[in-house]
Amino acid sequence: MRILQVVHRFPPEKVGGTEIYTQGLARQLRKRGHEVIVLYRGSGACSPMAAPQVEEIKLYKVEAQADRDTPLLLFLSSFRNLPAERTFAQVLDRERPEVIHFQHLMGLSPRFISMAESRRIATVLTLHDYWFLCPNAQLILPDGRRCSHDLWGFQCVHCFANRVQIPPIMLVAPLIVPLLACRAHVLRRRLREVDAIIAPTSWTRDIFNARGYSVDKIKVIGHGISELVHRSARCKVRLPLRFAYLGGIAWQKGVHVLIRAFQDIEPGQAVLTIYGDQRAFPEYTKELQCMAEGSAVSFGGQIEHAQVGAVLTDADALVVPSLWPETSCLVVQEAFAAQVPVIASDIGALREKVRHGVDGLLFTVGDTTALRALLRELISHPFTLEELRCNIRPQKTMSEHVAEVEALYAQLLREKRFSG
Repeated sequence: MRILQVVHRFPPEKVGGTEIYTQGLARQLRKRGHEVIVLYRGSGACSPMAAPQVEEIKLYKVEAQADRDTPLLLFLSSFRNLPAERTFAQVLDRERPEVIHFQHLMGLSPRFISMAESRRIATVLTLHDYWFLCPNAQLILPDGRRCSHDLWGFQCVHCFANRVQIPPIMLVAPLIVPLLACRAHVLRRRLREVDAIIAPTSWTRDIFNARGYSVDKIKVIGHGISELVHRSARCKVRLPLRFAYLGGIAWQKGVHVLIRAFQDIEPGQAVLTIYGDQRAFPEYTKELQCMAEGSAVSFGGQIEHAQVGAVLTDADALVVPSLWPETSCLVVQEAFAAQVPVIASDIGALREKVRHGVDGLLFTVGDTTALRALLRELISHPFTLEELRCNIRPQKTMSEHVAEVEALYAQLLREKRFSG
């Protein structure tokens, strides 16, 4: 099959969960004999007539100019993005893909979907977050509270004003509500045009089903993890206990909750290492570093994805203190693949992935006191981690995941040809 992957960013320009997933999927599909093309937003122009190749995967860019890549313009692209649509049309004309898999359309254009449908190309879309329901994509308010899904009210206007960093917008809130309602209508219509929707967890499927999307169209296909993550050979915990955080250094990830919980823990009892890109939100990073001074917390910086396995193997437990209801969480699966228990917020897909008291522990989202109590309990009874480790189930590999996605592609392609 000729398969086009469409994503908002792509490594090495941007490394995040969706980007790493898309890269891994493209590589595996290529290994299985398919022709793979990737279109993404990137720095600098890349002519569709001169697409470079990486590992025999063709790469096309929609130019993203740093001085224009503002939250407001990204929001406006939720309606249309004419330059991106022109590039997309050129790629379709040149490559003639049989299947298009939309990973994320932030900063691109939702009209990509209808453009593909008008050419009778089989289309699939993965729900990596809540972008189709929520302008900030994470269903979380600026004060850290979870959004009530009331996307038509003033609460959404407040969130929008915070995101685009234009507080005076609140003075004309009644005028903004129709704009947000229009966005919701446009994206709802586009999402309904997709042939199949992949939800990485049942949690994600249920959220979108509750918002009116047919459960028949939504297929739950859990993510797979790289075979580079191997099972840890270490069977017993060591003292001091070693905790790790791997992920984005952003407030919605709850890193500050974790550091506060660790502030009065002595280095002789336990240590925490935080791994992640400290450049994305420098002010937040600086605040975290100030909070961590004099504590058992250190920063390990950003690591290559190939190093994740080694980092996890050296940890006694992974902590995932997210404040937003994640749709999935690859690092949890990677931790389990390395036989490392997970301590996580009791929210979103984390509640689905981590079995409290079986292979990990859950705490009330954002509750520093509850997290500190869990950490102290583990310090007092470290053998609890060994018991949790023994109950960890085997994780789905990327190869197994790709086989499921490939089967979906083939099914949609057959249906498209039959109906045509």
